Amino acid sequence: MTFKEIDERIEHYEEELNWGANLITKLEASLKCNHDTEQNLLLEIRKMKIEFFCFVTTSYIDLLCTYRNLKRSKSDWERSYNIKIAYLIAYETINTYHQYKGDIHKTLKKEEKDDYQQFFRMLNDELSDFKYEYDFDNIMSKIRNKSTAHYDKNFLEFYRSYEVLSKPESKNIIRDFLKFINPLHYFTYGLLEGKLDMFLFVNSWLT
Repeated sequence: MTFKEIDERIEHYEEELNWGANLITKLEASLKCNHDTEQNLLLEIRKMKIEFFCFVTTSYIDLLCTYRNLKRSKSDWERSYNIKIAYLIAYETINTYHQYKGDIHKTLKKEEKDDYQQFFRMLNDELSDFKYEYDFDNIMSKIRNKSTAHYDKNFLEFYRSYEVLSKPESKNIIRDFLKFINPLHYFTYGLLEGKLDMFLFVNSWLT
């Protein structure tokens, strides 16, 4: 993507995020005023779906900002820093996605589950490949725990994470995670609207 394309996407997703946040605010106000238990349950489910969408949109924006900063990096340290942030965004997004996935699945109606499970299965297959490729449980967690979310007291433990980050192929984590986050973003919007199109869903992997 060019800088112009990145900026246009960020601006577009910011608008989506503001739209979602406003919906959540309105739903919270309705929940405070409404005393119908059954109606409140439906509002809570609606609110969770919007929060899921907003979470994914936020992750998408953060990843795009990191990608833009990486393209502008001048020094090896700055380059490694931005890749390190991309590792952190991917790691935390994956953990939060797994939490939402279980909660969302519980809200699906019986007649929805077969269709939605197909979409979840495709997303999970993409995610499994990504986690294997970047060694989620070992390398990604180490970069997160030793040099990004925390500074390890053992300096060599901290410094050695840069051995991974300095490899030329490490920058591919942004491209490869976008292969997951892009269809996930479409999925969360379709879930929110109550309509998912398989053609558009598959196409989101290619754009």
